[in-house]
Amino acid sequence: MAKFEEVYEDTLELFQKHIDQSMLPRMVKFKILSNDSLKKDFGKVSKTSDIVKFMTDYDVLIQVNEPIFDQLEEKQKEYIVKDLLAQVVYDPEKDKISIVSHDITTFSGVLRHYDIDTYLSIKESMVTLLEQKKIEEDSKK
Repeated sequence: MAKFEEVYEDTLELFQKHIDQSMLPRMVKFKILSNDSLKKDFGKVSKTSDIVKFMTDYDVLIQVNEPIFDQLEEKQKEYIVKDLLAQVVYDPEKDKISIVSHDITTFSGVLRHYDIDTYLSIKESMVTLLEQKKIEEDSKK
């Protein structure tokens, strides 16, 4: 399987729903990709380089391990989407997009909408699903 792929339509719709509900201005353009080589964290958020921005018009690239993400419960998926989007900050005075790190293990603002047990269960589910994937890949060798 390729390292990068387009995400499923339902994943894209979930991200778009939360992007629309966020405080981020509509001019910030996101590209959501599946990257099955991601082995830790919920995903990866990065600001595009100037050349990529010029070529694609995307400002922010969000990568998720979709085969793992797709096996999570809806509440867990929503938590992950909010956690990834919370890393994107737009400063209107400077007209600048920044990617920020978690203020604790996850974003305290996201935890206010959920509870610590939700966060811990997602982390545990991710570890279990990644281990299961590795076992399946090893058995094919």
